[in-house]
Amino acid sequence: MMRCVFASSSFSSSTCLTSGRFSNDSSTTTVVHKNNRNVFSSSNANQRRLRRGGRGVLAFQKGAVVSSSSAKEQEDYDRRFQESTNAGLMLNGNRAPRGGDSPPEGRWSWTLNWDYMTFDRETEVPIENPSEQELKECSMLIGSCPRSPGDIDRLIDEAGVEAIVCLQCELCHEAMEIDWEPIRKRCLERNVVILRVSVRDFDRLDQSRRLADMTRAFNLLHDGLGRKTYVHCTAGINRASLTVLGYLTFCRGMELQKAMNIIRTCRPQSNPYEVSWQRARKMLLSERVEDLYLYANTDGGGCSKEEGGDWIARDMDKAERGIIQQMFQRSLEVDKGLSHALLNLNQDGK
Repeated sequence: MMRCVFASSSFSSSTCLTSGRFSNDSSTTTVVHKNNRNVFSSSNANQRRLRRGGRGVLAFQKGAVVSSSSAKEQEDYDRRFQESTNAGLMLNGNRAPRGGDSPPEGRWSWTLNWDYMTFDRETEVPIENPSEQELKECSMLIGSCPRSPGDIDRLIDEAGVEAIVCLQCELCHEAMEIDWEPIRKRCLERNVVILRVSVRDFDRLDQSRRLADMTRAFNLLHDGLGRKTYVHCTAGINRASLTVLGYLTFCRGMELQKAMNIIRTCRPQSNPYEVSWQRARKMLLSERVEDLYLYANTDGGGCSKEEGGDWIARDMDKAERGIIQQMFQRSLEVDKGLSHALLNLNQDGK
């Protein structure tokens, strides 16, 4: 039986549906990840962050002076907490992240942490208690945002990360006091490919518009270049998990609920906006009526009437998933060709 191991990291994580309407709010945060150790006590994690002068915890301690950026972090925390509560989720999940430092219990503050997307490739069922070997072999991780070059080192040294997709926008970096350029340079120094797709936090409309780009970037690094890929937003709750949802459904052709089950199991705090996924899928299928007809009749679609039930809806869903998967497969061919052409151009220029 073949098993596929992926990893996910987060601050707070994201899984599913929050509300049926779109919001234009745009504050943001990211997630980073780390693997190797399974459990970190929040008290020990806080002590380690204090010793190395880490950000995120001191801002919320009693009696501390709160800066404008810290106030923005607190505002975003309150919003994440409310969204998680509305979705019936625990903000920090029902267990410690499998990599990195655990967030403090009962509140949100930044830590570098991640989880692994581990599932059986044949059955598409999540591996709830992965072995050390399965975690080591996992090629997809979701987590919180790295805030310094040192965090990049941790992701590489502790989790074996080879590629990173950053989903934070400028507002996220401002709120978290992140200097992007030193992080980008450290990735280059350590031979890690990093791509940034700027997506606004909490903004369902923007996330629906950018989901195809988010998924395409991840697909290039993970499938196209064959790299162990870390995807992060600020906390690893919404945008990062939405990207993995896009990858599993759009690139691998997985059914929505199976993909959601994998994400929620592997990253319990994840809360991807399902309404953004639905709208993005609708945009991908726009003007594709002829393609759907051809797929259903010639490309492995077929009629499942004899299986009973709502066979028309079932066959249409299969055709739609097949068409979208073909679209991303063809896009991957273009993206790989472009990346190889640029690499050759750079080498020839030397």
